[in-house]
Amino acid sequence: MNLAHREAEILATIIERYIATAAPVGSVSVARRSGLRLSAASMRNTMAELTDKGYLSQPHASAGRIPTARGFRLYLDALLKTRPLSRDERSAILNELTTHGLEISDMLREASRMLSAHSRQVAVVLAPSRDEVRWHTIDFVKISDTLVLTVLVLEGGLVRNHVLSVETPVTQDELVRYGNYLNEYCKGLTLSQARVRVARELQAAEAHLEALYFRALGLARLAFEHMDDDREVFVNGTLNMLDQAEFTDHTRIRDMLALLEERNSILELLDKAILSDSVTVSFGQEDENEGTAPLGCSVVSAPYGGLQQASPAGVVSVLGPLRMNYRQVLPVVDCISKTLTTLLQDRFGTEHSD
Repeated sequence: MNLAHREAEILATIIERYIATAAPVGSVSVARRSGLRLSAASMRNTMAELTDKGYLSQPHASAGRIPTARGFRLYLDALLKTRPLSRDERSAILNELTTHGLEISDMLREASRMLSAHSRQVAVVLAPSRDEVRWHTIDFVKISDTLVLTVLVLEGGLVRNHVLSVETPVTQDELVRYGNYLNEYCKGLTLSQARVRVARELQAAEAHLEALYFRALGLARLAFEHMDDDREVFVNGTLNMLDQAEFTDHTRIRDMLALLEERNSILELLDKAILSDSVTVSFGQEDENEGTAPLGCSVVSAPYGGLQQASPAGVVSVLGPLRMNYRQVLPVVDCISKTLTTLLQDRFGTEHSD
């Protein structure tokens, strides 16, 4: 940090006051709250120096100062002190995540609700990619002569259901044999590996491949064609934007809504956080063309799962203005991501050892 203690103290005071009020902060307000015994002239001079260095900006000559993205970045990296949630708070989060059903989707939906409630911002939770989860079982259920229900169960309890249309009538006994063969054939493979193996075997279409196996593989390939890796994205708290002073600007709120509605953009934004091993904060100004949030916005993200390559990985995030209460938001994002990691490890961590 290239700031003197006095400059750092004043910058932190201005940022925390700006977070609380959403209004430019004047020298008198800083003098009252900083604890520094500085004259009004010295305070104004230091604030002017911080402005020259790019940490503050001044909307107009007679106004106070507001923090820039650079100022917030320094605040997060060097000045902000946070505390982990208490044991009771962590226990409450664990209880909430585990009392809304056994489905992983239910846990992630509840995680987005909790993030939004604690942060008063928009919460986004990206589900893991199912393609990297190991195959558990597949079952086929006859609906009619030409309609078959496919139930694919992946490890950890992830389920994918699809109704397929088949050209040749099939019996339930045949479907059971197809399922038994495929469950042995794909045992231990991830879904993506199973896709490749089935496609290669069918492409080879060797003469020794018996009719039963050929039809079973063909049915599996047909099922895969309807199983794009459609990663779930859980969004909660979009109405919280209306409570933020920054989003009285219609352009800014439109940009944020466009991001939330554009699937590819949100996936690109959140997938970056999977590569991190802790909570990260990115600002829209820093990489405008790199899949970041809209200008003037902030994203607090943390990955979950993925430890020891035993469970699939996803991301929990909070989206809001630069003027976010990071002291409150960061510990909650961290705790929920770690709790989800523990829950996924309980399901996936001991299933296989490669």
